[in-house]
Amino acid sequence: MGSVGVLTNSVMVCAPLMAQSVEQMVIDMHSAKAQGADVVEVRLDCINKFQPSQDLEAIIRNKPLPVIIVYRPKWEGGQYEGDEHRRLEALRLANDLGADYVDFELKVASELIEELKNKHQNGGKFIVSSYLNGATPSKESLGHLVATMQATEADIIKVVSNADDITEMERIFHMLSHCEVPAVAYSVGERGLISQLLCPKFGGALVYGSMEGNSIPGLPTLDSLREAYKVDCINSDTKVFGLVSKPVGHSKGPLLHNPTLRHVNFNGIYVPMFVDDLKKFFDVYASPDFAGYRYGTCNFVVHFEVNKASIFSYKTLLDLTSHVKNLFFLGSIFILHKIGRRIARNCEVPSTCMLHLVRIRYIKSFLKLILV
Repeated sequence: MGSVGVLTNSVMVCAPLMAQSVEQMVIDMHSAKAQGADVVEVRLDCINKFQPSQDLEAIIRNKPLPVIIVYRPKWEGGQYEGDEHRRLEALRLANDLGADYVDFELKVASELIEELKNKHQNGGKFIVSSYLNGATPSKESLGHLVATMQATEADIIKVVSNADDITEMERIFHMLSHCEVPAVAYSVGERGLISQLLCPKFGGALVYGSMEGNSIPGLPTLDSLREAYKVDCINSDTKVFGLVSKPVGHSKGPLLHNPTLRHVNFNGIYVPMFVDDLKKFFDVYASPDFAGYRYGTCNFVVHFEVNKASIFSYKTLLDLTSHVKNLFFLGSIFILHKIGRRIARNCEVPSTCMLHLVRIRYIKSFLKLILV
């Protein structure tokens, strides 16, 4: 099952900051650090009456943690609508002043990155970003895009899409796991939430989290990333369990069940999954990495089909071909064992049966009790 509780990846937790004044931006940087951020993304295009030389110096001089400087134009989903030359000069200045990371759009990245790398080496790194309109492209198209972005010689590449369906995230995970340079890739909105939460599993360099009191759709909070999900402990071997629902944002399950998984030393993560089409979802997420799902709320009914070595239910769906993979079902196994080897083909078990009732080493013997 793998051990948990130690650092197993190098993913950074980033807080996007969109304050309208430099003063508030500095305050937010300190708040983000206090809430668990490793780095902050400073959106210059959100600052009212932004004055590059004065404001950039204030931001960089007062930063309590590394900063990513972003000056996003309207044509790439940002707010800046002014002169392009002035915008690029501000990004050059950010690099000169010692910004840890400067973000360039793919359209302008090649020339600028080459120019700045030839000019001097001040330790700053460059991110090349691409914001995609519409649904996430195919794996092949993403592969071509990544190759183009890598050719800019940026230190990190970043791809952002708008998800129409949660199944699109599988293409993003594929991209992350095959990229030859550090990469950031995710989809915005509730359907794209798992692209943030599972980013460390597939090799992503950065996961975004919102600050307390400033929720952003599709982003987990900094506190949940650190305390509930423990993203710094997720690795390629981490098994994924999920609440499959629509909507799903109301669920408190991750706050309860992720600590439970860690308590029994199981290398797994429980995440909310906004699913529109169940069949399509299960067709795409069929690999052993995606180990079990729960559907719905309150109580659930478990129906055994022993000949198929699988279990299907109205509110619980899982595969028992090799081992138990549903953390809620583990509680059911415990209850069946405790009531004296009671075997049932259709039984109703309260969802309050939690994984903490079970010790993982008993699973195989419990299965023998049930599948007789």
